[in-house]
Amino acid sequence: LFLFSKFSFASESSQMQEIESYLNGIYSLEADILQTDSYGNLTSGTIKLKKPGKLRIEYDDGKADHIILASNGVLAIIDYGSNTEPLRYPINETPLKYLSDKDLNLLDPAIKTKLLASENYIELEITDVEKSLGLSTIVLKFAANPISIVGWEIPVNNTQKTKIILENLKINPEIMDDLFYVSAELMKFYNRTND
Repeated sequence: LFLFSKFSFASESSQMQEIESYLNGIYSLEADILQTDSYGNLTSGTIKLKKPGKLRIEYDDGKADHIILASNGVLAIIDYGSNTEPLRYPINETPLKYLSDKDLNLLDPAIKTKLLASENYIELEITDVEKSLGLSTIVLKFAANPISIVGWEIPVNNTQKTKIILENLKINPEIMDDLFYVSAELMKFYNRTND
């Protein structure tokens, strides 16, 4: 259970700096994921992240036949089980930018932050103050001692959220760039639907 932390301003500020330094020290990560969607459905998969702006989330076969991929400023959601056109977004207009930015600045006036803590865990809520439409908030979750990211939540609306838990986390592994080519994955999608 998370409680509002009773930090002095100075200790809260130092904890924010520690989180910022930790996140900016991550150049790449890979992990297994457990994702809970807005309806409580659980899906497993893997995530690969490489800064700046490269992301690949794949779900285990049989549960969800889609992939989330980002590079060159574009985030695509490709559903191989559907003939629906893949969705594309500028990654800087999604909350995932706070994970994929190379130099995250938690004092940036364009965002507001809220820190919640218990003895063993920390939650950092980041909201884009200028965004009026769509998803603008992410809640990053950390183990406290030492600080280590364990997952995040992205609110979909006031009552629903998508939750990711990281397992078997590896920080700063070597990851090949060709895993993140959105255009190659889109070509694979179109070739499959045209077969």
